[in-house]
Amino acid sequence: MIVLITPTGGRQRQIELCALYMSRQDYTGEVAWLIVDDCEPRTTDFIKEDFRPLWDIVKVRPEPLWTYGDNTQGRNLAAGISRMLSLYNRKDIEAIFIIEDDDYYKPCYIREMCKRIRGYHLAGEIRTIYYNVALQRWIKHENKEWSSLFQTAFTPDILKTVYATLQEKFIDYTLFRLVEKKNLFQGPDYAIGIKGLSGRAGIGAGHGKIIRMTEDPEGDKLRELIGADAELYLRPIETVGNHSKTIG
Repeated sequence: MIVLITPTGGRQRQIELCALYMSRQDYTGEVAWLIVDDCEPRTTDFIKEDFRPLWDIVKVRPEPLWTYGDNTQGRNLAAGISRMLSLYNRKDIEAIFIIEDDDYYKPCYIREMCKRIRGYHLAGEIRTIYYNVALQRWIKHENKEWSSLFQTAFTPDILKTVYATLQEKFIDYTLFRLVEKKNLFQGPDYAIGIKGLSGRAGIGAGHGKIIRMTEDPEGDKLRELIGADAELYLRPIETVGNHSKTIG
């Protein structure tokens, strides 16, 4: 089996899109999806136990709840890992994925990453593309020695090392420096870093105007990257029930 851990909270639009992308994954094996929601009101109740066949949905509610200005990413990942170890035999876990709620995952993402981590303790795609949907700007990052956390998978063999990085602001950068048996690969952008969505802000590069990005006023680059799903970001969205839909 594989395990997905998603820290979230206070990001209704993000988690709904994340659930859409997870529902499309073409990986056919057993999956445990641990969703760590640390906000009030909860935005994850719409993800039900019968989300997908062979998928075990586990909700984690760490305390204290998030308050404005807190960076709870490391704490929430630790809470997800702790619950995972309480529920599953680590010998049965092939890989652990960090699935961030605000990023875009192609349907082949989990399947392809499972291939990439075989024979390694840590795997991730380099030269990450970030796209800020609020500013309609994008950049291809020069990260060649580490992978962004949302594009990262690791095995239970390095859990001790993972725990040691959770106090860091940029967990991914530190983790890839510490692990030797890793597969950093240049792929066809199996996932795209999406920035600028409404709600609780992220901490990574690309959320604001700090880094230099290429303008994409008509959305052509986003369409090139993710096809018709670009319209989920380029047109206004309203939240209706347990799903999002575009207006117009």
